Amino acid sequence: MTSSILWGLILALHLLCITYWVGGTVFCLQSRRTVRLLEAQQASTVILQTYGRFLKALCHVVPVAVLTGIALIIHAGAYLPWPFHLMALCGVIMIVIFLSMLFGPLRAARRAIRPQPQLFTSLHRRATLMALVGIIAIIAGALGGGA
Repeated sequence: MTSSILWGLILALHLLCITYWVGGTVFCLQSRRTVRLLEAQQASTVILQTYGRFLKALCHVVPVAVLTGIALIIHAGAYLPWPFHLMALCGVIMIVIFLSMLFGPLRAARRAIRPQPQLFTSLHRRATLMALVGIIAIIAGALGGGA
């Protein structure tokens, strides 16, 4: 009984991390439309603050998601159906995209006196890719049926 509660809590923590990760990415993408109402300098500041805070929070969320994911895979056993392998692959791809955003265009935009629009375009493209891969991971998890 206690074991099933523990694994349920680990699964819930994993799902909360993924919800924040994918949902926050979609929020960052939607903020691009909102800042069009602002002047260019203000819009740059808002976008940098939005992505900066989101990616900083992901520095804490991603390790928890990885650890809980690994724990759930170990708990499920050796022979998992293909959707779980796809979900794990999507997780690895999302980690690579996250790190490339954090150490690539975000770092360059923060260091620039006046960030160029192509830095923001690069951030948005990577965020779009990360959201799509995250949605594929969620669909794969649903197809797996909670093995």
